[in-house]
Amino acid sequence: MTFCAWIIAIAVFLSVITAIGFVVLVIGIRKGDRAPHLSDGPQTALDAFTRSFLGVGIHRSDREEN
Repeated sequence: MTFCAWIIAIAVFLSVITAIGFVVLVIGIRKGDRAPHLSDGPQTALDAFTRSFLGVGIHRSDREEN
């Protein structure tokens, strides 16, 4: 019986951690998803984490690099 309780507790814990991670990503996307700011660098740590997690980077043209 104790083993079943531990399995259920671990499943609930992992579900809560996943839900918290999802909420953090949604907040990061909503805060950083503004058209004028998409070409800028990340402004906050949450914005940087969201961009790196989702694989979204800054694309610059050749004119801006020179």
